[in-house]
Amino acid sequence: MNHGITNPLSLVLFGGSAGSMVLFEEILQILERPLSFAAVFVLHRGKASSAVFPRIFKNKTNVFMSEPQHLDPVEPDSIYFAIPDYHLLIGPDKRFYYDSSEKDFFSRPSIDATFISAAFSGIPVKAAMLFSGSSADGAFGLKVLAERGSATYVLDPADAESKRMPEAALQQYSGHKVLSRGHFSNTIKEILHTHST
Repeated sequence: MNHGITNPLSLVLFGGSAGSMVLFEEILQILERPLSFAAVFVLHRGKASSAVFPRIFKNKTNVFMSEPQHLDPVEPDSIYFAIPDYHLLIGPDKRFYYDSSEKDFFSRPSIDATFISAAFSGIPVKAAMLFSGSSADGAFGLKVLAERGSATYVLDPADAESKRMPEAALQQYSGHKVLSRGHFSNTIKEILHTHST
């Protein structure tokens, strides 16, 4: 789907698990058309929750939302949600791929899988954020993105419902910027504005 955006394709990535849904919802309320990037959300969730997010969040934003199909192109001005029970990968041909290999940190989709594939996809990752969760999934992928030049952000573990995920990210790489829950929405607006060009 072409949304009339002529800027080069870029990505902004979001990852989380337990305690992250409310943060995802806040972010969706901030996102407005036209987006100069593709926003990709990876949340640990059960098998039965496929196609739920575009439906329940449809009134939160005017941006096109979908759970992409295998081989769908990655396009700007779009919001994508990883489907349950598959790893969501982003290929160098700027397409989405699904992988059913073993779970990572007992999870499929794996945040690490999406983050790492994006880092090597050739598509610029303007920013990547990791929020709340009870495993270390996403910590290594966020480190890889930071080392490859992406702006990376972690929710303050003190503000996270489940601290393990943000703590692991900061343990693996101390250079991530830390997001405070108290100023979350305003900070996200500033980040997205900064990386929208």
